[in-house]
Amino acid sequence: MQFSTSQASSDPVKKVGILGHSYVRRLPFTSPLQLPWFEVRKFDSPGAKVSNITQRSEWMRCMEYRPDIVLLVLGGNDINVDTKPNELSHKIKDLALLIEELTGADCLILSIEPRLQPRDISSGQYNTITRSVNRLLGRMLDSKSRFRGSGLQKEDLGYDGVHLSLEGNQKL
Repeated sequence: MQFSTSQASSDPVKKVGILGHSYVRRLPFTSPLQLPWFEVRKFDSPGAKVSNITQRSEWMRCMEYRPDIVLLVLGGNDINVDTKPNELSHKIKDLALLIEELTGADCLILSIEPRLQPRDISSGQYNTITRSVNRLLGRMLDSKSRFRGSGLQKEDLGYDGVHLSLEGNQKL
């Protein structure tokens, strides 16, 4: 699809909010980022979980921004040895639906990424739960709430085995 310059000047700019944990903070751009058809803002809350994001200041800032599209980057900090994939996937889906209800935005849920050194759980168990949650989210979401795998791999993790490397951040 090609756009003429007259189209670009008359089309409204879509507001995009990226809401989530520390992965959002490390994205390689300064917020807000102005693109021809998008204004992108980061709402990062290190350590954020699905269970506590609505109590954090970045949640309120994102809701006040009134985005047209929200990219949700959450779930990894919620995983521990007691995590039930079905429960976590439903909590993520419910959060996306709440965002849509409050803002009118379309919410795109990004997949939970692998970790080599998660806290208080083995990487094998963490990554097994992650795969299950991602698979469940992919199956349960309707056409308005969407799920997107980022394509990131273990090789995209940084030195600590939890956060993304510079290359991983660029992919995300």
